[in-house]
Amino acid sequence: MAQIAFAKTMRAGEKFAESLCDVERAKAALVAALDEGRTAARRAVTRGRHAVEDLQELREEAERGIRKHPLTTVAATFGVGLGVGLLLGWVFGRR
Repeated sequence: MAQIAFAKTMRAGEKFAESLCDVERAKAALVAALDEGRTAARRAVTRGRHAVEDLQELREEAERGIRKHPLTTVAATFGVGLGVGLLLGWVFGRR
């Protein structure tokens, strides 16, 4: 009787040790996933900052060009608007 109880206790201890190993593996996988996520988030933030800086530079360059050549800018804008209007009129007028 004592041997049966001892054997059951040993099996329970082995199962408990296996469970601890599984928990440790799961913990390690979770930590790795969190680290990867943190790294990806930092990269995304850095890329976003660079994109904002690039857009600010583009805006400033456009403002300089408009100030330097205002008549050319107005003519080009008119031409693009007219072209898009004619294209849309042709596409939707055919239906």
